[in-house]
Amino acid sequence: MITLSCLLALAACSADPAATTPAGADAAAATPLPGGPVTLEAEHVDAIGDAQAPLPVLGEFRIVSVLLGTAVDGDQVVIADSREFAGKDKIHASVLSTGAHQGLRLSAKWLAPDGSTVADSSQPVVPTTATATTFSISNPEPWPAGDYKLQIAINGQVQRSESFRVR
Repeated sequence: MITLSCLLALAACSADPAATTPAGADAAAATPLPGGPVTLEAEHVDAIGDAQAPLPVLGEFRIVSVLLGTAVDGDQVVIADSREFAGKDKIHASVLSTGAHQGLRLSAKWLAPDGSTVADSSQPVVPTTATATTFSISNPEPWPAGDYKLQIAINGQVQRSESFRVR
């Protein structure tokens, strides 16, 4: 993956416009401006869009696993891990973590088969030891069949992505 800073550094180091233009490419598409910015080709712009911000400093804190299921115990932890659900199921996700942290925000984004957001919620946590943080979604109408995703983020940065299916 090419980052914006790498691309800009390469462009700034190159005094020869041909060095920044791939053979056979339209010279205007990647010609550096004297002392100014570089116009990037579409493939490089896509790579920049895929670049992620640095991960948050987590210290000892780590996500160990994410359990999905239809029932939780008295501590609100998923009882039986599953990746397949019926259309009328209430779906729970337990994020199991270990390690202490002074405070962070754990969030869950549930994505439908078409990529749209079904639900998005977050919880502040200040773990001192092993912790379970549980998120749940339900729908008064049956969930449409298909392949869904759950993204777990810490302070806005996705750490885990779990796939599941509604049949």
